[in-house]
Amino acid sequence: MQLVELVALGLALGTDAFSVSLAVGMNRFDWRLILKLSLIVALFHVLMPLIGINLAQLLDYFFGHYYFETTIEQITKAIGAGLLMILGLIMIIDSSEETGYNNYGFELSIGAMIILAISVSIDALSVGFSLGMLNVKMIFSCMILGLIAGMMVVSGLFVGSKFGVFLAGKAKTIGGLILIGLGIQLLFT
Repeated sequence: MQLVELVALGLALGTDAFSVSLAVGMNRFDWRLILKLSLIVALFHVLMPLIGINLAQLLDYFFGHYYFETTIEQITKAIGAGLLMILGLIMIIDSSEETGYNNYGFELSIGAMIILAISVSIDALSVGFSLGMLNVKMIFSCMILGLIAGMMVVSGLFVGSKFGVFLAGKAKTIGGLILIGLGIQLLFT
Protein backbone atom coordinates (compact mmCIF):
# COMPACT_ATOMS: atom_id res chain seq x y z
CA MET A 1 0.00 0.00 0.00
CA GLN A 2 1.43 3.36 -1.03
CA LEU A 3 1.71 6.35 1.28
CA VAL A 4 -0.96 8.31 -0.62
CA GLU A 5 -3.43 5.43 -0.22
CA LEU A 6 -2.53 5.11 3.44
CA VAL A 7 -3.09 8.84 4.07
CA ALA A 8 -6.45 8.66 2.26
CA LEU A 9 -7.40 5.68 4.44
CA GLY A 10 -6.27 7.58 7.55
CA LEU A 11 -8.41 10.58 6.59
CA ALA A 12 -11.41 8.34 5.97
CA LEU A 13 -10.95 6.61 9.33
CA GLY A 14 -10.33 9.94 11.06
CA THR A 15 -13.62 11.52 9.99
CA ASP A 16 -15.45 9.90 12.91
CA ALA A 17 -12.80 11.19 15.30
CA PHE A 18 -13.06 14.67 13.78
CA SER A 19 -16.86 14.72 14.00
CA VAL A 20 -16.92 13.55 17.60
CA SER A 21 -14.13 15.99 18.53
CA LEU A 22 -16.13 18.77 16.95
CA ALA A 23 -19.08 17.93 19.22
CA VAL A 24 -16.89 17.54 22.32
CA GLY A 25 -14.93 20.68 21.44
CA MET A 26 -18.02 22.83 21.87
CA ASN A 27 -17.13 22.76 25.56
CA ARG A 28 -14.01 24.81 26.08
CA PHE A 29 -11.23 23.14 28.01
CA ASP A 30 -7.49 23.34 28.56
CA TRP A 31 -4.48 22.10 26.61
CA ARG A 32 -3.93 19.09 28.86
CA LEU A 33 -7.34 17.71 27.96
CA ILE A 34 -6.76 18.37 24.26
CA LEU A 35 -3.42 16.58 24.45
CA LYS A 36 -4.80 13.61 26.42
CA LEU A 37 -7.81 13.09 24.16
CA SER A 38 -5.82 13.38 20.94
CA LEU A 39 -3.14 10.97 22.22
CA ILE A 40 -5.70 8.43 23.44
CA VAL A 41 -7.61 8.51 20.14
CA ALA A 42 -4.34 8.28 18.18
CA LEU A 43 -3.24 5.32 20.32
CA PHE A 44 -6.50 3.46 19.66
CA HIS A 45 -6.17 4.24 15.94
CA VAL A 46 -2.80 2.45 16.10
CA LEU A 47 -3.92 -0.46 18.30
CA MET A 48 -7.20 -1.34 16.59
CA PRO A 49 -5.73 -1.89 13.10
CA LEU A 50 -2.82 -3.81 14.66
CA ILE A 51 -5.28 -6.10 16.41
CA GLY A 52 -7.29 -6.47 13.19
CA ILE A 53 -4.20 -7.20 11.09
CA ASN A 54 -2.92 -9.83 13.50
CA LEU A 55 -6.33 -11.43 13.90
CA ALA A 56 -6.81 -11.58 10.11
CA GLN A 57 -3.40 -13.17 9.65
CA LEU A 58 -4.19 -15.67 12.39
CA LEU A 59 -7.55 -16.57 10.82
CA ASP A 60 -5.95 -16.81 7.39
CA TYR A 61 -3.26 -19.10 8.80
CA PHE A 62 -5.77 -21.45 10.42
CA PHE A 63 -8.63 -21.33 7.93
CA GLY A 64 -6.86 -20.53 4.66
CA HIS A 65 -9.56 -18.20 3.39
CA TYR A 66 -11.09 -15.28 5.13
CA TYR A 67 -14.92 -15.21 5.29
CA PHE A 68 -15.59 -13.17 8.44
CA GLU A 69 -14.98 -9.57 7.32
CA THR A 70 -18.63 -8.59 6.79
CA THR A 71 -19.73 -9.98 10.16
CA ILE A 72 -16.85 -8.31 11.99
CA GLU A 73 -17.63 -4.98 10.29
CA GLN A 74 -21.30 -5.17 11.36
CA ILE A 75 -20.38 -5.99 14.95
CA THR A 76 -17.81 -3.20 15.20
CA LYS A 77 -20.26 -0.66 13.75
CA ALA A 78 -22.91 -1.63 16.31
CA ILE A 79 -20.44 -1.36 19.20
CA GLY A 80 -19.09 2.00 18.00
CA ALA A 81 -22.60 3.39 17.47
CA GLY A 82 -23.71 2.23 20.92
CA LEU A 83 -20.71 3.81 22.62
CA LEU A 84 -21.27 7.13 20.83
CA MET A 85 -24.94 7.20 21.83
CA ILE A 86 -24.11 6.36 25.46
CA LEU A 87 -21.49 9.11 25.62
CA GLY A 88 -23.94 11.57 24.04
CA LEU A 89 -26.59 10.65 26.60
CA ILE A 90 -24.07 11.14 29.42
CA MET A 91 -23.23 14.61 28.08
CA ILE A 92 -26.93 15.56 27.93
CA ILE A 93 -27.57 14.29 31.47
CA ASP A 94 -24.45 16.14 32.64
CA SER A 95 -25.69 19.38 31.11
CA SER A 96 -29.07 19.10 32.82
CA GLU A 97 -27.47 18.45 36.22
CA GLU A 98 -24.83 21.22 35.86
CA THR A 99 -22.67 20.33 38.86
CA GLY A 100 -20.92 23.65 39.15
CA TYR A 101 -19.10 23.41 35.83
CA ASN A 102 -19.72 25.89 33.09
CA ASN A 103 -18.40 25.78 29.55
CA TYR A 104 -15.03 26.97 30.80
CA GLY A 105 -14.61 24.10 33.27
CA PHE A 106 -15.63 21.09 31.21
CA GLU A 107 -13.89 17.91 32.29
CA LEU A 108 -13.80 14.67 30.35
CA SER A 109 -12.70 11.76 32.53
CA ILE A 110 -10.10 9.25 31.33
CA GLY A 111 -12.83 6.59 31.21
CA ALA A 112 -14.99 8.78 28.97
CA MET A 113 -11.97 9.50 26.75
CA ILE A 114 -11.31 5.78 26.37
CA ILE A 115 -14.95 5.09 25.52
CA LEU A 116 -14.83 7.90 23.00
CA ALA A 117 -11.56 6.58 21.53
CA ILE A 118 -12.95 3.06 21.20
CA SER A 119 -16.14 4.31 19.57
CA VAL A 120 -14.30 6.32 16.90
CA SER A 121 -11.56 3.77 16.27
CA ILE A 122 -13.51 0.53 16.24
CA ASP A 123 -13.96 0.78 12.48
CA ALA A 124 -10.17 0.68 12.27
CA LEU A 125 -10.40 -2.89 13.60
CA SER A 126 -12.28 -4.03 10.51
CA VAL A 127 -9.90 -2.03 8.31
CA GLY A 128 -7.09 -3.90 10.05
CA PHE A 129 -8.74 -7.16 9.01
CA SER A 130 -8.55 -6.00 5.39
CA LEU A 131 -4.97 -4.81 5.75
CA GLY A 132 -4.07 -8.17 7.26
CA MET A 133 -4.84 -9.80 3.94
CA LEU A 134 -2.49 -7.42 2.12
CA ASN A 135 1.25 -7.30 2.36
CA VAL A 136 1.62 -4.02 4.29
CA LYS A 137 4.24 -2.63 6.62
CA MET A 138 2.19 -3.22 9.73
CA ILE A 139 3.75 -0.85 12.29
CA PHE A 140 4.38 1.98 9.81
CA SER A 141 0.83 1.81 8.44
CA CYS A 142 -0.76 1.82 11.88
CA MET A 143 1.45 4.70 13.07
CA ILE A 144 0.37 6.79 10.07
CA LEU A 145 -3.30 6.03 10.80
CA GLY A 146 -2.82 7.04 14.45
CA LEU A 147 -0.97 10.24 13.59
CA ILE A 148 -3.69 11.36 11.20
CA ALA A 149 -6.45 10.53 13.71
CA GLY A 150 -4.66 12.49 16.44
CA MET A 151 -4.31 15.54 14.20
CA MET A 152 -7.97 15.32 13.21
CA VAL A 153 -8.99 15.21 16.89
CA VAL A 154 -6.98 18.35 17.67
CA SER A 155 -8.46 20.20 14.69
CA GLY A 156 -12.00 19.04 15.57
CA LEU A 157 -11.60 20.23 19.16
CA PHE A 158 -10.39 23.66 18.03
CA VAL A 159 -13.14 24.11 15.45
CA GLY A 160 -15.73 22.87 17.95
CA SER A 161 -14.49 25.31 20.60
CA LYS A 162 -15.16 28.19 18.19
CA PHE A 163 -18.78 27.02 17.82
CA GLY A 164 -19.05 26.51 21.57
CA VAL A 165 -18.30 30.18 22.23
CA PHE A 166 -21.37 31.14 20.20
CA LEU A 167 -23.60 28.50 21.78
CA ALA A 168 -22.63 29.31 25.39
CA GLY A 169 -24.67 27.24 27.92
CA LYS A 170 -26.23 24.88 25.35
CA ALA A 171 -22.92 23.52 24.01
CA LYS A 172 -22.87 20.35 26.12
CA THR A 173 -26.47 19.45 25.24
CA ILE A 174 -25.90 20.13 21.54
CA GLY A 175 -22.66 18.14 21.62
CA GLY A 176 -24.49 15.21 23.25
CA LEU A 177 -27.24 15.34 20.62
CA ILE A 178 -24.62 15.38 17.87
CA LEU A 179 -22.92 12.30 19.36
CA ILE A 180 -26.25 10.46 19.53
CA GLY A 181 -26.97 11.48 15.92
CA LEU A 182 -23.55 10.24 14.82
CA GLY A 183 -24.19 6.94 16.59
CA ILE A 184 -27.54 6.51 14.86
CA GLN A 185 -26.00 7.44 11.50
CA LEU A 186 -23.20 4.92 12.05
CA LEU A 187 -25.75 2.18 12.73
CA PHE A 188 -27.54 2.72 9.43
CA THR A 189 -24.58 3.17 7.06
